[in-house]
Amino acid sequence: MTTERRDNGFTLMEVLISLTLLSIVLGAVYSSFFSIQRALERFETVSLKYHEARTTLDIMRREVESSFLKKPRADKEAGGGTSFNIKDRDIFGKNASALDLTAFSFKGGKVNTISYFVTEKEGGLELMKTVTPSIMRSGSYTVEMMEDIEGFSVEMLYNNNWVGTWNASDTGKLPDIVRLSIVFDDHGKNVTLTEYARPRVGKRL
Repeated sequence: MTTERRDNGFTLMEVLISLTLLSIVLGAVYSSFFSIQRALERFETVSLKYHEARTTLDIMRREVESSFLKKPRADKEAGGGTSFNIKDRDIFGKNASALDLTAFSFKGGKVNTISYFVTEKEGGLELMKTVTPSIMRSGSYTVEMMEDIEGFSVEMLYNNNWVGTWNASDTGKLPDIVRLSIVFDDHGKNVTLTEYARPRVGKRL
């Protein structure tokens, strides 16, 4: 009587097929992992930009709404007056408005001269802010509000048209409506966030 011998191991072909399938599965897993990781990094970067832009526009809106005029002056070096001036500028062909105003601070109720302006940094643009106490005129400081922007514009509604310049020493008054816009890049697509402000100090609500 003879017995048939049975091998319970794998053949070389079966091992090669298994390794090939395993490589395909691992490749798909790693590809999905890195795709998700890149998507999360993109989401965090873009979310930060949106947050910075919205925060900056909200601060500016509150400052514009608390701005006021008293003996409007032509430049911020002169004493005894306040200002609300907007200049229409561009850098690298991109909007780079400059805003100079006197406003009550929403923190502490102090009166400050506030300037927003755009500077060039390493081939890009950044939005800066300078705050100077109007009474003591000391303790001035400058901070970066948002870097790597594509544009910053300030406009006023005048005669049913949006204009990019305003000089309170000429007009003798504050604009009725101010439109503030920040443009930034969202992975190849320019996104514009806008805020509207109405100066309220000394006006009937």
